Amino acid sequence: MILTLIRHGQTDFGYQRRYCGSSDVPLNDDGQNQCEKLLERFKGSAVDTVYSSGLKRADQTAQIVFKEKKAIEQPCFREMAFGIIEGLNYEEAVHQYADVYKAWIKDPWSVPLPQAESFQDFHTRVTQGLKVLLARHEDKSSIALVSHSGPIRVILCEALGRSFKDFWTIQQDNAAVNIIEYHPSQRPKVIVINDTEHLKVLQKANL
Repeated sequence: MILTLIRHGQTDFGYQRRYCGSSDVPLNDDGQNQCEKLLERFKGSAVDTVYSSGLKRADQTAQIVFKEKKAIEQPCFREMAFGIIEGLNYEEAVHQYADVYKAWIKDPWSVPLPQAESFQDFHTRVTQGLKVLLARHEDKSSIALVSHSGPIRVILCEALGRSFKDFWTIQQDNAAVNIIEYHPSQRPKVIVINDTEHLKVLQKANL
């Protein structure tokens, strides 16, 4: 089974480097343009089933890229909820919640953020959702999941056999593509990570 992981296109929160988390923000104009380039990339590709986290930015991405297919909502692949820092950028979080925020940045696996989802709960939610997805598609199908940087990093850590504490070391840009090949009796094969080749024409236009 081939699993294609797609991070949603850009949002205003993302552009402003704010913690988006569970906030249901839409794509901005640049994000929609990124998705149009994704559409070109996947034109003619054999994707059998499309899944989305159900948040607007992921749903909109799925609708643009896979126009002929209705994405199936899978809330287990939503972004981590960041609690009190959601909607804030780094400077605002430091200013408003200096002690707890700095402690969380230093050791996010041990220090909980008030009103936020713990890293352990987040990891469990995503990995359990992945097991269900893989069991559902044990055949040779090709599926696409439109999600967020956090869940995609979790899935890549699992596939690469890396510790969850390597989470932050895996880059995930907006509208990036990742491809993993799963076999019942073998380790997953990670074929593509954070591929944004399809966006280069947009980057050149902004130079």
